[in-house]
Amino acid sequence: MKNYRLLAVALCGIVLLLAGCKTKMDSHAFNSITSLSQITPSEIQTQNLTLADSITVNGVNGTVKLDIDFPESGNFFVINNIREWMSEQMGGTYEGRTEDGERMLNHYKSSTLADFQENIIPDMPPVPDVSCYKDIKIKKLQETDRFVTYLYTQEGYSGGAHGWYLMEGQTFRKSDGRRIDYDIFREESKDDLAQLIMDNIYTQYFEGNKEQFENSLTMENNDFFPLPVSAPIFREDGVEFIYQQYEISCYAAGLPACVIPYDLIEPFLTQAGRSLVGASHVAEN
Repeated sequence: MKNYRLLAVALCGIVLLLAGCKTKMDSHAFNSITSLSQITPSEIQTQNLTLADSITVNGVNGTVKLDIDFPESGNFFVINNIREWMSEQMGGTYEGRTEDGERMLNHYKSSTLADFQENIIPDMPPVPDVSCYKDIKIKKLQETDRFVTYLYTQEGYSGGAHGWYLMEGQTFRKSDGRRIDYDIFREESKDDLAQLIMDNIYTQYFEGNKEQFENSLTMENNDFFPLPVSAPIFREDGVEFIYQQYEISCYAAGLPACVIPYDLIEPFLTQAGRSLVGASHVAEN
């Protein structure tokens, strides 16, 4: 009986905390909490949702494809944040219930086709056999008892000399759904972290050819090497840092990226970051 009382008190406390929070939360999603297991760290169960459709305007085809590992169950705060992030990645215009994955995908399918019809295809040159497309994939990449990482990729063509491709990841802390970004790296260490990333990309892509490396950079000041705009991606063997097309180099360079092992990353992390990756000395403190 005592344990049930403790569980009841815990649930009441969470309800009161959320009620006083200024951040607006989807009330329908919150009402789906029916057990304590939904607010404790647990494995994220997903359902693969796929959708494809096309439209033809003035003989030009426009195709959209969506392929998503949609979170179905697990810690409420984690899966709610994942669903919101997914929607934001696809445009952030969906106003329905975040737990309705099929409705979310249909919304972004329809909005993409409408954009093709109203904006993109009318502006494309009348080239025979030309078509435009957008392919989106959101996949669960890595999951541990402390975090889960999703990977978002998008490729497409909407006219011009070539298409586009982007790849971004997002890691979520499983205890509370926190989105992991560069704030888990110590502020005073970020310049050194950027230098470590640069050294890895330099070695990996240019094999020690300093002149070729410097000539490939499109930044105005080559003495300053920035951290990527996209969030760090926590993988099984380390943290991946990805630069998007044109971010630091030309289109032909693609998406320069590197994975730095956790033992090299640990000195740059805050205590929260070390706890996230399970650094050995954390358990000893």
